[in-house]
Amino acid sequence: MRVALRFLLAVVVLFPLTAYATIINIPGDYPTIQEGIDHSSDGDTVLVQPDTYYENLNFNGHNITLASLFLTTGDTSYISTTIIDGDSADAVITVYNGETGQIVGFTVQNGRGRGITYSHYNTDLTVTNNIIKDNSGSGIGRGGARSG
Repeated sequence: MRVALRFLLAVVVLFPLTAYATIINIPGDYPTIQEGIDHSSDGDTVLVQPDTYYENLNFNGHNITLASLFLTTGDTSYISTTIIDGDSADAVITVYNGETGQIVGFTVQNGRGRGITYSHYNTDLTVTNNIIKDNSGSGIGRGGARSG
């Protein structure tokens, strides 16, 4: 009886500390990648189906994994068929608010300036298994302070 009571007490005390990560499917759950990012919580994965997405993305303080189906399958064909195209409007992906995150398995192209830009201050970004091409500046670069 005492063992059962201790177990029950441990479950009740520890249960609120358990975090649940969600997989947000694009375009199934949200039509755009940015909407998926905006509706994510820390620890979530925004999983993007193959297509070309004309967007300029910002992690906006979310500590997430942004990935193509390469992440779940290991199939490298998803890297070249899941494209984020910045349409030469700005950097394709911006991570500037001290986020911890991952970008996995995309073609990142046509950024004005960098394909992926991040702040060196308090940001822990891992970029793996991506093709970063045809940007007017460097593929990946860090910046300092940014306003606006």
